[in-house]
Amino acid sequence: MKIGEALSLLKKEKSRLSRLIFLRKENVSVEKGKKSKFDPNELSKEISVKLEIIRKLKTRIQKTNLITKLQGDSLNLAEAILKVNDLRLEIEKLTNLFDKERGIFRSDDKKEMVTKMDELKVEDKIEQLEIEKAQLDNRIQITNWETSLSD
Repeated sequence: MKIGEALSLLKKEKSRLSRLIFLRKENVSVEKGKKSKFDPNELSKEISVKLEIIRKLKTRIQKTNLITKLQGDSLNLAEAILKVNDLRLEIEKLTNLFDKERGIFRSDDKKEMVTKMDELKVEDKIEQLEIEKAQLDNRIQITNWETSLSD
């Protein structure tokens, strides 16, 4: 199984787990004299099995991510994923950098506020980071679909 397939399976298993948890909650109590459609005790057993499956799958994915290098790079998949998340965070913070300032350029006592950063340079930096993030994310996706999951 490739990493990409494992990630898809993980998503499905998490979705199934959520449905089982919901079903258990909906069937934990029943009107006196009536029967529940599902046995919450049996659902609890199924939930435990799903949690074990998910945990094992996550562990295999993490192990594979740690030992798999991106092509033409010294980064392993785990580091690359962290770097993409860092880039996303930096982009978000830069995108919101001027939001507060725009709303308070003039206060009640007529003090003029001056921006200490060039907004166009920040926009250029955001664009550069977006390109870097997209390229790295593409390389991660390619690696995910070319690399077999470790045991």
